[in-house]
Amino acid sequence: MSQEKPQGAGPKFNLDAMFKPRSIALVGASTDPTKLSGRPLRFLKEYGYQGKIYPINPNQTEVQGLKSYPSIASVPDEIDLAVVGLPAEIVPAMIRECAAKGVKAVTVFSAGFAEMGEKGVKMQAELRQAALDGHIALGGPNCAGLIGVREKVIGTFNSAMDRGRISSGPVSFVAQSGALGTYMFAAAQDAGVGFDYWVSTGNEAVIAFSDFVSYFVRQDTTRTIIAYMEDARDGAGFQRSALEAMEAGKPLIILKVGESEAGSQAVASHTGALAGSDKVYSAVFRQTGVIRAHDVEDLFDLANICASPKYPRGNRTALITISGGAASLMCDRCEEVGLKVTELTQETMSALRAPGVLPGFATVKNPVDVTAELVAKPALLKKPLEITLADPNVDCLVIFLGMQLHNGEELARTIVEAAAGTDKIVIVNWIAAPEVSVKILRENNIPVFSDPGRGVRSLGALVNYVERRKRYLARKSSPKSIAPTPAKKLAAARAIIAQARANGATALTESAGKELLALYGIPSPARQIATSAKEAAKIAKKMGFPVVMKIVSADILHKTEAGGVKLGVKDSKEAEAAFADIMKKAKAYNKKARLDGVLIEEMITDAVQVMVGFKQDKLFGPAVMTGLGGIMVELISDFSLRVAPFDMDEAIEMIKNTKAYPLLTGFRGDKQRDVASLAKVIVAVGKVAQDFRNEIAELDVNPVMVLPKGKGVRAVDAALVLK
Repeated sequence: MSQEKPQGAGPKFNLDAMFKPRSIALVGASTDPTKLSGRPLRFLKEYGYQGKIYPINPNQTEVQGLKSYPSIASVPDEIDLAVVGLPAEIVPAMIRECAAKGVKAVTVFSAGFAEMGEKGVKMQAELRQAALDGHIALGGPNCAGLIGVREKVIGTFNSAMDRGRISSGPVSFVAQSGALGTYMFAAAQDAGVGFDYWVSTGNEAVIAFSDFVSYFVRQDTTRTIIAYMEDARDGAGFQRSALEAMEAGKPLIILKVGESEAGSQAVASHTGALAGSDKVYSAVFRQTGVIRAHDVEDLFDLANICASPKYPRGNRTALITISGGAASLMCDRCEEVGLKVTELTQETMSALRAPGVLPGFATVKNPVDVTAELVAKPALLKKPLEITLADPNVDCLVIFLGMQLHNGEELARTIVEAAAGTDKIVIVNWIAAPEVSVKILRENNIPVFSDPGRGVRSLGALVNYVERRKRYLARKSSPKSIAPTPAKKLAAARAIIAQARANGATALTESAGKELLALYGIPSPARQIATSAKEAAKIAKKMGFPVVMKIVSADILHKTEAGGVKLGVKDSKEAEAAFADIMKKAKAYNKKARLDGVLIEEMITDAVQVMVGFKQDKLFGPAVMTGLGGIMVELISDFSLRVAPFDMDEAIEMIKNTKAYPLLTGFRGDKQRDVASLAKVIVAVGKVAQDFRNEIAELDVNPVMVLPKGKGVRAVDAALVLK
């Protein structure tokens, strides 16, 4: 795959010429329909493409029964799409020929570009420029092409086409791997996914991943978009297209692979250690409404449920089952994914107990067990379905069945009939289901899964998506603006950084860091630097014991590891001894470190320790995190992460997503803490990250001491690493 960052085509290219062409030129078309260069022509003919086809081959007058042309220029008509499979060295010249002809779109199979090193990077840059100069929407190079299912546009050598059929449906697929994307395209259809469009992005020299997503969002026939992703490449473009999908109500489901940063790499701060690349992706996905698939099977399951025409209104879920064991398993999965196994109304349970509805030994509480009597009496399913779906406490219905070889068709039709009479989503988990049953359910847009857990997990993901989208639209309709930092404060902060750089420092001292944070409204305890033991004792006495004492050095970021912190210093004698000990240990820890003295600081008690920080991510910018703080932050590894900018509501949501939240809200009778003040700190840290995107690489504020409700917070330690 290309290592070159694509700039993306943006809205200036209309991809209709690529996916809905009236005419297609096949450059380098082979007379052999089994060769890669001959397969697209064979597929276009076999699948019944209705537009004009122009094989381009200077050595043949006829290719696979069609008149061949010696060049693009010799074609007498307009060309919408050209499919190019030539040696890499001559492709840029071919793109210039296409431009001269007025070709609107090109997909390039040819490999040998940026994925091959410096020479390939230069050829790809030439290719890109030729396409841009000619206003050509170019897919690839190094891609497997594209498919428009409804239009029967087969601009690919995709081996899935050898099957002779494509399942049409509302799902479009963007793949950053040609080979794997091909296999997944075939396997997805076996899993019941019907397709609208499919595209292999290749090196994304011109048309980027995000451009394809945006195009599919605008297609009325596409209900949901699935993707295989290795790297977003263009962070801002990706976020834009993902938000377009969420706003349109078309779920974007991504199987993301490949962590670009290993957690074991040496980093300067806790934030850098925790906020690895893949975690930032997860945060961006959450903020932009992307549903993350965890494997290929999960991707297909999510595609099926998101392609359903009915979406859940909430998480209140009813379960109807033929098996008590399956009911228990589904209840477990519901709890895992945030679905509430709802309490049915008394009226519903009374109706289920009515004579003739269920056997007398059946369970009428949720989960409703229709018992094995269903094997002998398939008509038994009808009434419980209708009654349960009518319950006002039910948002979603999950049905579990097993086998039913002789009754499968009748049961499937009963489910279809019940689902047609409600606006609530109905899904089916059916182990060893008869083929006819699966066919009937899929034809009627009812998601069906092959085990009890898969359907519940997929439903949980869809419910979560619906809720996230609802919150996004609410915020969009009444946005809360984040005021820019006043120029005077921004200048003062820049001066602090400039002074550190003038001193040759690669990080701010704790004291300087706290000065900068104070400009953003982040309070810290009272403090003063001492440069001698006697001065330390004098300052500590004036401040009031107990105090905290810490080494001041831009060269020692992790002060505790260096033995450079003393807590609870309770008198002048102890303060003098602590000063000497801190300086001695700091010198031993780093003989070259510049030691500016010892910070004497007010000691904060009766507080919950939380960490807030950020890391500048190379793709998405400021990644802000919060979680449990103190010395065990990396061991516990409990944190929530978002990409700035975000508002107070999102900051509160971040806090709620951590294990620290119960500790902040009165765990086991403890005091409630000042969560609102902590949220303000998180938003402020996000502003620091944005304002100094090119100057500060990482920031740890650890710990932030969260005091009882109404008493605010204090930033006890701060480490700012400069770029």
